[in-house]
Amino acid sequence: MKSRLDESGNQIGVSGSGSKIRANFSLSSSYDIIFEERMLDPEVDTLASMIGGRKCMFILSPRVTELYHDLLHSYLQHWLEPAMFSIVTLPVTEETKTFETAMKMCSVAAEFGLDRKSLFVAMGGGVLMDTVGFAASVYMRRINFLRIPTTLVGQIDAGVGIKTGVNFGDRKNFIGSFHAPAGVINDSTFLRTLDPREISNGLSEMVKIAVVSDRGLFDMLHDSRHSLLSSYRSADGRELVRKINFRSSERMIEQLSDNPYEKELERLVDFGHTFSPFMEVQSGHRIRHGHAVALDIALSTEISSVLGLISDSFYGEIMELLEDIGFTLYDAEVFDAHRMYQSLDSITLRRGGRLNLVLPRGDGGATFLRDLSEFRLSTLKSSILRLKERYMEDGYDGDASSCG
Repeated sequence: MKSRLDESGNQIGVSGSGSKIRANFSLSSSYDIIFEERMLDPEVDTLASMIGGRKCMFILSPRVTELYHDLLHSYLQHWLEPAMFSIVTLPVTEETKTFETAMKMCSVAAEFGLDRKSLFVAMGGGVLMDTVGFAASVYMRRINFLRIPTTLVGQIDAGVGIKTGVNFGDRKNFIGSFHAPAGVINDSTFLRTLDPREISNGLSEMVKIAVVSDRGLFDMLHDSRHSLLSSYRSADGRELVRKINFRSSERMIEQLSDNPYEKELERLVDFGHTFSPFMEVQSGHRIRHGHAVALDIALSTEISSVLGLISDSFYGEIMELLEDIGFTLYDAEVFDAHRMYQSLDSITLRRGGRLNLVLPRGDGGATFLRDLSEFRLSTLKSSILRLKERYMEDGYDGDASSCG
């Protein structure tokens, strides 16, 4: 029987014997993440090249529509015939990041006449991109889509990998798929219109990847922590922004590339993502994703300290960096030890029966606390109490809703 190697050296095709046929399909994915500026300038052909003359439906968040609809429309008119593109505005929040919303996108796409060779294009934040990607993965059994992230979380985290998903009840991203985009365009000029809290939320994902995989990146963030927020909102900071965004995305891709379909469930990129889903849901999404990740990083760092895994200096630098980029690292509503501990059952379900809690260690890097049986409720209580005492000393009232 015939078989061959795909571009990654994997055997694909057909093999077997008289009683069994094995179908070997290639699951490799590759795409470009392009760092561009002024991508909606008609003289810049990056987006037009990615579209490649195909019929496309752009899905924008209301805020992106308000800021960029006219520029986008002018750009598309310059490069495409009017019948070849549509611009749709759909509000997608954590509350409406649902299967029903994805099906609404598919309905609009069908009415516009998208076929198997057409494109969905998501232009907005991570929540929108996750939902559009999921819709593209099920529309006509999968069509291509492009990502144009307009938030920092989107550019260095949500827009990088191949996962898509929607929420299901009180479970974040419980329904989803692996569907690689045809391409991603990161335009840092979009970030200059963001609220400082949105920048902080993106920086928390950057801190995550720096702590677990790149001490040099962490030092770069720590050394520039007092100017980071202003750098994203000013042309003067473009070189620093370009450097740390590119390096963060590079580290994320390195972490994801060896395990794109999550066959291995020990993942360093899950740092900051063990307790954060509970925090988001428990707060009724008052706490945004990036802020929840920062709270999770702080709590996981505190746990590491309680267990004696991290140096005092690295512990202090992580906390200092998170605070100086705009976060208060304690919230009385969500730091409920009993309910938080109970939420770990759902996490272990998604991680193949293992907790795989990522904890920073030494002076850089991280380790795993693999089994839930090894993690005592008393350890979680002690860690929460230490965080509380840290902030009570400053007269903090326990409501972090105005921070991050």
